[in-house]
Amino acid sequence: MKNLHLLERILIRERNLKLLAAAIMLAGGLTFAVLMCFSGTVKLSLVCALAGLTLLVLGVKFLYETLVVWQARRHPVWLQITENPKQIVWVYSKDVQTSPYGLEVSGHTVMFFKLLNKNELSISVPRKQAQALSESLNPLLPHATFGYTVERAQWYVADPSLLSDF
Repeated sequence: MKNLHLLERILIRERNLKLLAAAIMLAGGLTFAVLMCFSGTVKLSLVCALAGLTLLVLGVKFLYETLVVWQARRHPVWLQITENPKQIVWVYSKDVQTSPYGLEVSGHTVMFFKLLNKNELSISVPRKQAQALSESLNPLLPHATFGYTVERAQWYVADPSLLSDF
């Protein structure tokens, strides 16, 4: 489906970023393990061991989660849109930016998919592609409400079906 091409590219990008994060964590964990071997004090060895073990566990967890949904078509958002779209009642996005000391380092958009059963799915989207993705999803989810307002959030808490156009 043409409308899903952009979504597929975004899911592949998200997968690749998670893979990079897993690799960095695994490398960091191994680095701390090596530092532990060469540290001169027991206290420093303990700190290196704890930091290394934490990074290794997180790296393995990220790697596992990435490998489970390696193909974009196995991602929960893709499956929800293609197999059970009527369950998606509300789609909105929020900008997220990292600004240490007031300098914007990075920014992206998180797109949320709120479901009829009050579950939620989300994906990270480059800011420049968020509007285009929303527009490409609109024909696939004509029953869903798009965009965030406080009123819609209240409706969703009260009864998610209020946001669906069945």
